[in-house]
Amino acid sequence: MILKRMLEVLLVLSPLLMIALPFIFASLDQSTVNQHISSGANNRWLTFAFLEICGVFCWVILLMLQKLLATIIKTSPFVYDNVNYLKWISYSCAAAALVLIVKTFVDFSILTPVVAVLALLASLFCQTLAAVFDKAIKLKDENDLTI
Repeated sequence: MILKRMLEVLLVLSPLLMIALPFIFASLDQSTVNQHISSGANNRWLTFAFLEICGVFCWVILLMLQKLLATIIKTSPFVYDNVNYLKWISYSCAAAALVLIVKTFVDFSILTPVVAVLALLASLFCQTLAAVFDKAIKLKDENDLTI
């Protein structure tokens, strides 16, 4: 139940932070942005755009995690909906990684490539987990048919 509540809080707070981000960026001067957030481009709005795009993908991941947890609470974890949710999480991680790879070349900061690699690894992990769940569902269905 704690995990469910944490996901609900994050699903509400994330869009609020994304709405507040332009106002936060507007109040920062360019040297602060370059020093703490970005070091490549001298355009804080470019950095803001990359952060917002990644934020949208992260929100989709949170939404899919909430749906995944809801099906686990209601039924068995081995249902096809969970396979689809894991695949959507994987696609969102891969998209965020792609955005971060582009950001690495356009608006470099030292942690951007590290987070991009982590997002790619998370995408691969979710694809692997989806394949495991899919195989478990097929084995369960096969087992249900045997006497």
